[in-house]
Amino acid sequence: MGRNGYGPHGGPVAKTGGTTEGTGFIRVEEEGPIVTITIDRPEMHNSINFAMWRELGQILDRLQEEARQNTGLRVVILRGAGDRAFSSGSDLREFHAMTIDEVRRCFMTMEQTIGKVERLAYPVIAAIAGYALGSAFELACACDLQVASERARVGMPVARLGIMLSPEFTKRLVALIGPNQTKDLLFTGRMLDAAEARAIGLVTHVVPHDEVYPFARRLAETIASLSPYSIRAAKRSVFLSQPAPPPDPAGLEAPYYIHEGDFREGVRAFLEKRPPRFGGGRS
Repeated sequence: MGRNGYGPHGGPVAKTGGTTEGTGFIRVEEEGPIVTITIDRPEMHNSINFAMWRELGQILDRLQEEARQNTGLRVVILRGAGDRAFSSGSDLREFHAMTIDEVRRCFMTMEQTIGKVERLAYPVIAAIAGYALGSAFELACACDLQVASERARVGMPVARLGIMLSPEFTKRLVALIGPNQTKDLLFTGRMLDAAEARAIGLVTHVVPHDEVYPFARRLAETIASLSPYSIRAAKRSVFLSQPAPPPDPAGLEAPYYIHEGDFREGVRAFLEKRPPRFGGGRS
């Protein structure tokens, strides 16, 4: 990536001048020591499909390699295009057409990509304008700092969709807000406004709607002006201080828990805009 950055439609421009094929929905812009990654699918509320999760993971891999080479980059900002959504989460239309094994692979790719945000040497700032839901909410939680619009709404409505979370996903919420608040969020599937999200520790800053990206940019500039070695050490120290999840008491199948009946019904109900009729029973 380096100084050449990325093309206008998300395809990374190689140092040789050639172009690597991308989805067209991830845009990366480099300005001085700051990289901005934009989920660029506003007509779909910036929902993220399988190919986009893979592409975002590849971008993070290249950024990690640049960190090893000390190219001068310092901070990453992650945002959604437009002012209605950071991202509404994974593309449920795609899930509807997948086999359960394909869904599991998609979930694993999501987790791998989100984990790369946590392990990236650079600090990552989520600029949240509008909705951040489901897997996109997890993505924002994995960022080091979250700048949210006063209009932002965040949440994890997985129980409404018949989706089951693995410990890898859930531990981020527990680390931020504790087990009781996490259970409230997951059991009810409710969305939080920016003020409540700030009060319980899900976002670090709440700003006027038009100030989300400018504030995130100023915050990135402040961080970029400080010792990069101190910042990297601080990020790694905090990451390593997080406790590992305890053994699974329920004995559910790993790595991703999927009850096919509830999952299929939840996705169908969402796409058909009706209440789901869950069967429950053995997982």
